[in-house]
Amino acid sequence: TAEYGRIGGNLNQIARTLNEWHSPYPQLAGEVRAAVSDLAALKFEVLQKVGDAVGNIQTYQL
Repeated sequence: TAEYGRIGGNLNQIARTLNEWHSPYPQLAGEVRAAVSDLAALKFEVLQKVGDAVGNIQTYQL
């Protein structure tokens, strides 16, 4: 899950840069935002499964 966090951080930096500079690439900005959203959902799913496996429901609470 640490790797998901690093990837998410990188995608967030890209998205922030595209938004701050009013990117001439709105399609790319939308794709980056979608990727960040997908990654967050995947991270939640992984943490949920880990929490279920070890019996800790607080593991996956955001």
